[in-house]
Amino acid sequence: MKLTSPIEIEEKINYTFKDKGLLNLSLTHTSSLQHGGLGNERLEFLGDAILGSIISKALYELYPEKDEGWLTQVKASLVRERSLFEKAKALKLGEYLILGKGEQEGTGRSKPSILSGAYEALIGAIFLDGGYSVCESFVRDEFESFLVIDEDYNPKNAKSILQEMIQKRSGALPKYEVITEDGPDHKRMFVVAVFVEGTEKGRGEGRSKKEAEMAAAASAIKNDN
Repeated sequence: MKLTSPIEIEEKINYTFKDKGLLNLSLTHTSSLQHGGLGNERLEFLGDAILGSIISKALYELYPEKDEGWLTQVKASLVRERSLFEKAKALKLGEYLILGKGEQEGTGRSKPSILSGAYEALIGAIFLDGGYSVCESFVRDEFESFLVIDEDYNPKNAKSILQEMIQKRSGALPKYEVITEDGPDHKRMFVVAVFVEGTEKGRGEGRSKKEAEMAAAASAIKNDN
């Protein structure tokens, strides 16, 4: 059964909203709106950007010796849908969601896409209600243990992360295309672009096709977030 008291979730996240409407909106799925209107998608959009900013800043500060590729891959592994779904489950957000009849009777309260979206929407609501520093404190607390990363940690490679992201959205597969190939045989340089359903999503270069493809995937992930 859906829990309705905002006090309960405020206690879970250790933050009291000044504007309870923002909290309610963050938990409102579009399926509950019978005559059109906007649910929590706008807050989800904002929360996604804020979350990415805070995680990027944290990684930048914590790992000054790591390059952009490593930072990008770690960030992508932290903010992907599965990770946010687990965070939402830990807060039991599914019990608070405002859903339409179809989603209520179905699997709406446990659906990864709905829960991860609500989690991002909640971050967006905290940002609007309390400001960046309050939101940053919440996110840093939530991800504290995940931000402690072994220096030798190799996150799932960028191509795998990108494929997972794209398949969850559309079922399509990213395609890689060599744009240029220059230099002598012992010092070749490749430029590769990655396309999704005909649209270029990122571009990268490297001394092998594999290296350039990885850089292109990392660029696509960065552009997406």
